[in-house]
Amino acid sequence: MPVLVLNASLQPLSVIPERRLVVLLSKQKVAFVDDSVRRAIEEGIDARRFSLDEPVIVQLLANVRVPRMALRPTRANIMLRDEETCQYCGKHTRDLTLDHVIPRSRGGESTWENLVACCRPCNGRKGNRLPQEVGMKLLKHPRPLHNEFAGFFLLRYPRLREAYEQFLTSAQVDVSASA
Repeated sequence: MPVLVLNASLQPLSVIPERRLVVLLSKQKVAFVDDSVRRAIEEGIDARRFSLDEPVIVQLLANVRVPRMALRPTRANIMLRDEETCQYCGKHTRDLTLDHVIPRSRGGESTWENLVACCRPCNGRKGNRLPQEVGMKLLKHPRPLHNEFAGFFLLRYPRLREAYEQFLTSAQVDVSASA
């Protein structure tokens, strides 16, 4: 059961395991955004067993300042940015390689703008050439992945992202209804 921690300003900060949630609850650092989830978690703590399968969202009671970090173009981050999709043919699979758009032998570097996720057949077809030399086109121009609050780590947790977006939508409806 992943737990999404929101700042006091409702910006996503991180995803934590349930064990860390228990610590934050015992120190009275967080509050639940959903009352039914709060009851289920409290029952789970009393029973010393969590059986909740739905995403859990908690909000810090005090705002935390988070410094911006520059992310490196690691394999995991490239796959996250490209959503595990070959950037040449569009095949969605977990069995992907990294491809240098401008090959390293031609001076290409391992940068955000030069690395893309690529399936093995496309990588073999492109080989040591430029995409245009073999009639291949990139689906999306490669860009750096920034450590924006909601965008970065929520990509790894689609159910949490969906729950967070639903929470934001319901919060907007509540604000506009009370205005």
